[in-house]
Amino acid sequence: MHKIVATAMALPALAQTYVSTLGSTFRRQPAQRKAVAIGLVAVLVIGTLVTGAAALAPSNDPTLGPTGTIVGGIDMAPNAPFQIHFTKAMDQGSVSQSVRLSPATSYRQVWDGSGRVLSLLPNPVWAPYTYYAVAIDASARDQDGRAMNSPIQSSFQTGSRTAAQITATIPSGAQVAPTTAFQISFTRPVKLVTVMLKLVITPEVPVTITGNDAADQTSQVFTLTPKSILAADTSYSVHFVNQDALDTTGSTIQPVTSLQVHTLAAAKVVRFRPFDRGYAFDPNQPVSVRFTTPMDTTATTAAFSVEAGGHLIGGQTYWVENDTVLVMLPATPFIVGQRVIARVSKAAKSADGRAIASEAMASFNIARPEVKNIPWTGGAASSSSPWYASEVYYLRLVNCTRTGGWVTPSGACSTSTHHTMPAQNPLTLDRGISNLVSRPYAKYMADNKLLDHFLNGTTPHYRLSAQGWTSGNNGENIAKPGSGGKAGMVAVEIFFQNESPCRCEHYLNIMYPYFHTAGIGVWVSSKTHMTRVVMDFYGG
Repeated sequence: MHKIVATAMALPALAQTYVSTLGSTFRRQPAQRKAVAIGLVAVLVIGTLVTGAAALAPSNDPTLGPTGTIVGGIDMAPNAPFQIHFTKAMDQGSVSQSVRLSPATSYRQVWDGSGRVLSLLPNPVWAPYTYYAVAIDASARDQDGRAMNSPIQSSFQTGSRTAAQITATIPSGAQVAPTTAFQISFTRPVKLVTVMLKLVITPEVPVTITGNDAADQTSQVFTLTPKSILAADTSYSVHFVNQDALDTTGSTIQPVTSLQVHTLAAAKVVRFRPFDRGYAFDPNQPVSVRFTTPMDTTATTAAFSVEAGGHLIGGQTYWVENDTVLVMLPATPFIVGQRVIARVSKAAKSADGRAIASEAMASFNIARPEVKNIPWTGGAASSSSPWYASEVYYLRLVNCTRTGGWVTPSGACSTSTHHTMPAQNPLTLDRGISNLVSRPYAKYMADNKLLDHFLNGTTPHYRLSAQGWTSGNNGENIAKPGSGGKAGMVAVEIFFQNESPCRCEHYLNIMYPYFHTAGIGVWVSSKTHMTRVVMDFYGG
């Protein structure tokens, strides 16, 4: 009998989330968000934290007068309702006359169908950075005419106005690539038309502007993409005109600092991988070279060569990261002890036809493969992370793969691999993303026997943004393992890394160079005994 595991993931592309699934025959079904059947495997899930205040329980005792409580908070959004919950259906007129709000401001009173919940809605918005005191005196009565047992007093405080930051998508040190786009990220949703009218690039170039929500309801990250590459060695300014700019709540937007950038001159090599004068332990080691700008792929591929043991070698070549990284997969494995030399001649050209600044070369030696155990420490469980040990262990497995290693069935990290993408720096564990996004979503899916990126009308980006991680540069892998222990975590990572030949989405998320941190949630449900694992990748 085979034990099965279901998996799913989200692409790391900006402003879009995809789901990929595999069947027990490993047949891809891109149009369906289904489970994946494989051998003994653990599964990853995403989670979102849902918080709220519980209303007072209704009272049916006719001898008691009504009581109430006010549901408020701090750092409230400008359009957030302020609620009063009563234990009995109230006489709305008497309540309305007894409400006192200080400082005085325009607002509307809206009751729910039960007559027990009164919402104070700003008209149009609360003032930012303001402390409001709310009181309801004892003259308020329920629908049977009984007065309040005692007056109610509470308060709430509004937060800051919407803020924003402008960034370049392809920085290179203190400069940017001529093919860069620009992003403006807001702390609250803003309409696309507002950004189109207020976001300006100087010198003027034709651009397209898109938000990260196609429905234009919750967009907080907008991408400004020039329709042609920017001029080389030129200064540009991206400016948001704040005058009369409003977010979707109708609140004014704080002044936004302009972005000043300067584009690179002639293209040049940034680095080779493996690094110059270093060692590689993988006989299947991919060899790559990164450039400062997108390149003419035909001319530059022809200008790139790899020599091993004094002989030129062939292999499959491909371009990634907007034609800035050229990768070669050797046709035959390297031999331990060989010296490998990679070169780029002056025949290489950038996409706009400019010759490379100078030729470049790097060399490395092939050393005997190594195998290192990945420690399972047991971890320290806490009320917020009962499977913390599994979460930490899974990150170690992912970082083995990401940094160029290969997870074996025993859980060891081998330097003999089958990678088809260059190694990257390890991911750090973001406890905030784990606590507020990944683990709550893992629990929700485990408790409800679900495995989907889009539950309750949310997306991975929405769940991250709701907790303050607003960058559109994010991705997600989710899985459904047989257990939450060591064997389950190993099986999940082996399944994901085995997507290397096709560079499919799970593997792509793990190796994506612009992710630098991640949240992880592992949950075994006490209700269903199902296990879910979530990994939210982030590169703000």
